[in-house]
Amino acid sequence: MLAGTERSHWLATYILPNEHTVRAWLARFPDFDSDDIIQEAYVILSEADISRVSNPIGYFHTVCRNLVLRHYKKAQIVSVTAIADLQDGSLIEQAPSVEDIADARAEIRFLEDVVQRLPEKCRSVFINRKIHGYSQKECSKQLGISESTVEKQLARALVLISKLYGQREKNAQKAKTGPARGNRRHF
Repeated sequence: MLAGTERSHWLATYILPNEHTVRAWLARFPDFDSDDIIQEAYVILSEADISRVSNPIGYFHTVCRNLVLRHYKKAQIVSVTAIADLQDGSLIEQAPSVEDIADARAEIRFLEDVVQRLPEKCRSVFINRKIHGYSQKECSKQLGISESTVEKQLARALVLISKLYGQREKNAQKAKTGPARGNRRHF
């Protein structure tokens, strides 16, 4: 059996970050409040021997599925759709789609390009504050500039980044709508 702090760490590491997946699956069942099922599941997890659980999110899903079954067994009337969803038993796809992965990689490449286009001081401040997570004071000390300069350079970097993202959005909108009708040339 895990001690209280170890169990809390296990829940915080494996269950909480994935709770949204189980909640999305529970949304299929409108006959009861998913918060109630989640709460009951946490009670069960707080009392269960989870030391040998190799798939925490699968275990959490199974506990929630069993609670849904228990609620439907008590119910007088159960919809056919609910039974079909329970028999399916699978969670909503946990792995991101190929398109999502490609979009995320393109987004990272765009951000890398944007950061590289920043003036040197802005770039250094942005990287230290937002990428490395340094405090304003740590960033000031590392770069040998005042804290107010760090603040100003970060604000400048964020404005420039925002403008570049805005420009990308405008370009994407133009690409979607195509050229304006009045500007078309006929040959």
